[in-house]
Amino acid sequence: MEDKSAKRPSLLKRVALWTVPTLLVVAAAVYGYQLYQSHAAWEAEIRRIKSSGEPVQTADLAVKLDDPQDDAGPLLLEAIAALQEPEQAYLQLMTAETPTRAGAHTPLRDELQANQKSRELIAQAVARPHCRLLVDASASDPRRSEMLKCRALSGLLHAQVLWSLGTGEAQTAFSSTIQGFQLARLVGEESLTESRFTAIAMQNTSLNSLAELLSGEKITPADFIALDGELSRAASDCRCQPMLIAIRTHLIDGSALPRIREAISMPGAPAWIAWCKRALSEPQVIDNAVYWIQMLSELAAISDQPGLDNPELSDWQHRVAQSPYAFVKPYLAAAPQLRGPILAMRQRLILARWALRVDRYYRQNGRFPAELSEVCDTECPIVAPDLLFSQPLVLETYERGFVIRIESQEHPDQEFLKNCRFEVTYPGTGDLQDAPDLSTQE
Repeated sequence: MEDKSAKRPSLLKRVALWTVPTLLVVAAAVYGYQLYQSHAAWEAEIRRIKSSGEPVQTADLAVKLDDPQDDAGPLLLEAIAALQEPEQAYLQLMTAETPTRAGAHTPLRDELQANQKSRELIAQAVARPHCRLLVDASASDPRRSEMLKCRALSGLLHAQVLWSLGTGEAQTAFSSTIQGFQLARLVGEESLTESRFTAIAMQNTSLNSLAELLSGEKITPADFIALDGELSRAASDCRCQPMLIAIRTHLIDGSALPRIREAISMPGAPAWIAWCKRALSEPQVIDNAVYWIQMLSELAAISDQPGLDNPELSDWQHRVAQSPYAFVKPYLAAAPQLRGPILAMRQRLILARWALRVDRYYRQNGRFPAELSEVCDTECPIVAPDLLFSQPLVLETYERGFVIRIESQEHPDQEFLKNCRFEVTYPGTGDLQDAPDLSTQE
């Protein structure tokens, strides 16, 4: 007789083996169907927004260029491609702590001659009003590295300033200084955070060029106006909104999810928003996105106020930490880290503007002013406290020069302050009372 009890475990085992993969297939089919439906709904919403003429891509939020000749982007990319690898002697000279005047330095001359084509392309680029490098927010996009190489272009202009001053070509040094600020402004037009910090680094190089220019050459009234205008624009461009411009101008209402997806200019954010749209339910995504816009808009308003120790900023950070929006909290928590370095750069630009006024006052009156209030004008009607610590600006004058500085304070939680020097010294570093008159030095 056949033993049916011996077959029963085998049958149960077979049922179990078939049940698990069947459930997995069914679950995958259901998930795939939901994914397809959400993706179809997403594409339909994108088409609807496009048909209404509203911006969808990040590039749509930029200034529209009616004439391709207004775009400096292709020229900058060509200038980067034409750059020659610098010699070691040139690099050592450019990174020296106390660079001397450049007349005897053949590495500068050789490097400038080797990069004549790049210099010509830079001159053409800064004559154009806008820049579109078309850099994607993807880490794999090779043009991000090309954009970062713009710092090398800025260094080339600084070398031009050093060499021109050393050979007595003051006007060439002046035009290269102006080009440095203009080039930084063009690069800073891109929406990526990296482009903004690249622009700040380029402006820092341009400030070094300005220091060299003022230390030994006469600034004409026309030169002063041009330099002061560039510094004013640079200080404005460096406001603490490296990723908030599109949000403040187009997304304050928080109602258009497709615009949220493409307009947030933090690397990786568009892909993250798209993933949320497909993987989560729509109300969750919209709630997170609207909260993102609301908090970044608040941060933009707070960031315009001076002072690192800002109670409103501390309250903002506390509210973010306590919020239930887990998907946007990491990005929001990182955003305030951008504020300090950009405030510091704006402060350096402001100090340089005051230095221009003191230098102009000396050339007009034959003496330095006793205090900064003597050089106030319509562009700088009052001597405002510094942006970082709300301390008064300090002016110290000597027989042959002056120093404008701010009294920095200890902030262990702000790493960027360790490498920042908030001081403008003309004609150069060292004991100004014993410094030679560089305006007559060969």
